[in-house]
Amino acid sequence: MDKQHGNPNGLKEKLRTGEPSYVFAVRSIRDTGIVNIALAAQYDAVYIDFQHSPIALHEAANVFHAGAHGGLTVLARVPAADVSLVARCIDAGAHGLMLADLRDAEQARRCVEAALLHPIGNRSFGMPVDPRFMGMSGAVLMQAINQATLLVAMIESEQAVDGAEAIAAIDGIDAVQIGTADLSASMGVPGDYGHPRVQSAYRKVALACNAVKKPLIIGGIRNPAYLQPYIALGAVRCYFVGSDTGFLLDAARQAKSRLQSDIPH
Repeated sequence: MDKQHGNPNGLKEKLRTGEPSYVFAVRSIRDTGIVNIALAAQYDAVYIDFQHSPIALHEAANVFHAGAHGGLTVLARVPAADVSLVARCIDAGAHGLMLADLRDAEQARRCVEAALLHPIGNRSFGMPVDPRFMGMSGAVLMQAINQATLLVAMIESEQAVDGAEAIAAIDGIDAVQIGTADLSASMGVPGDYGHPRVQSAYRKVALACNAVKKPLIIGGIRNPAYLQPYIALGAVRCYFVGSDTGFLLDAARQAKSRLQSDIPH
C-alpha cells in the first residue's frame, strides 16, 4: 500500500486495537461534501444506509472514492438477503459492509462469498481504481483488498442471537454488531435497551464474539446509561452517533429555538 494514503481501513484497525471510534449514518446527503463534514468533525467513518434511504449506488460510489482519498472509512449498510447488492457495493468502492438483519450463519457465509475475493470469497474481480491499492497487482492486490474490507454481521433478531456463535465464527466476518433498536422491537420491548431479554441477548453474543476474538459493536444506543453495561460485557468503544438527517433536524430546531428566545414577543 502507498504509505501516503495511510491505513487502508482506519475503522477496521481501530476495532482491532480497541481504540474509540465514531461513526454516523448517511441517509440524505448524496455528494462528497459529507466526507469533508465527517473529517472536519473528526469522525472515523460513515456508512451509506441503503436499507433506510433512497440513495443510489452511483451516488454512493462517489462518496466511497472521496473517502478513500481523504482517509475516511465509508461503509455501506445493506440488507443481508440482497447478495447482489453486497457484491456491487464492494465493486463500487465501499470499504466494507454492515450486513443488516442477518438471520443465520449460512446467510452470513453467502454474504462473505459475495463480498470477498479468493481464497476467502468468490467475488468476481474487477480492477479497482483506488488510491489505497495503487502499484499492486495479482494475488498481492487481491489479498490487500480482502484485508482492507470490513464485514460487520448485524444481529437484529432473536433467531440471529441464537445463531451468534456460528455467525461470529465465519472466516471473513470481522465484527458483530447488535442492532438494538430492531432487536428490542422484535422482542416486543421497543426502545427498552435495558430490558432483561435484551441484556441476555448481549451476554450471549458477547460470549460468541469473545470465543473467536472478534469485536462486538453496540448499535442503536446513544444513551451512556445504556451503553456502559454493554461495554462492561466486552463491547468495543465504537459509537454509532446518529445520522446526517438527524443532525440537520437537531441543528435546525436549535437554531430556530435560539432565535425565538432572543426575539421580543
